[in-house]
Amino acid sequence: MTKTSLFYSALLSSTMISGVFGSWAFAADVEGKTSLPAVSAINGKFELGGGFGDLDNLDSSGVFYGAGSLSIPLGETFGFQADFAAIDAFDHTLVGGAAHLFTRDPSSYLLGAIGGYSKVGALDALWGGAEAELYMDNITFAASAGYMNLDLKGFSSKDKAFALADVNFYPTENLMVNLGVSSIAGLETAGAGFEWYFADQGLPISLNANARFGENSYATATAGITFYFGGNEGNKSLIRRHREDDPVNAVKKLRHGLDVYASGVGGTPPVVDPETACLAGGGFWDTETMMCYSGGT
Repeated sequence: MTKTSLFYSALLSSTMISGVFGSWAFAADVEGKTSLPAVSAINGKFELGGGFGDLDNLDSSGVFYGAGSLSIPLGETFGFQADFAAIDAFDHTLVGGAAHLFTRDPSSYLLGAIGGYSKVGALDALWGGAEAELYMDNITFAASAGYMNLDLKGFSSKDKAFALADVNFYPTENLMVNLGVSSIAGLETAGAGFEWYFADQGLPISLNANARFGENSYATATAGITFYFGGNEGNKSLIRRHREDDPVNAVKKLRHGLDVYASGVGGTPPVVDPETACLAGGGFWDTETMMCYSGGT
């Protein structure tokens, strides 16, 4: 599949998800559209955290991440968000960015398109798809799906699908408990976590933790802190931040499958520097042509 057909497939995924969630959203919005805009005002967040990870045939690894998002309103009906993240795990660092374009009624639903790029060593991952959220009282159902093109130097590029589904429950307006499943670049995982926000104490920060388990003995556990800024109200609750301001950082959510693909576990090729791969195979690396020659000549 070419990169052009990749985005046609992502567009198809977007249409399918929009149709399913759109019908639910209209059913939920029995009182008509709220007066609230898709994004309350320019806002964003910074995230920092760390923990550990484990994977078949690899030593346990520290996991460290930094991420940020910036959301802006596009009139009353639409919003745009830009994400970035840097995540170090399993002896390599993922750096990436993403964009969301969405329409949202904060009382009932979000429908949008997402796309982005991540780099892990010699691996380039380009991806696109759709996302949707359904708001029902103190529960949010969220899903995203699409395709990614994985281009690893020295190997043929491959196209992989991704799909994620989450249920977020708010026991209080400033505490969220999350359960989720995902299939990303061939890795299937399930996870749980929470976010506890201190808005009622005048602090625009939250503490969070997440654990995730999957195939190939994949396991990660992280804890972190999130700093919120902007929006139309400085002390709005967590559930309102999530529904009126910024969607979840897409680069962070997709990193699990890329970690495994980049590590060469489960049948995927390992991410290695081309020169290292050349020398390991008994070849000669020409620094001028950046080419590998067999036979040591």
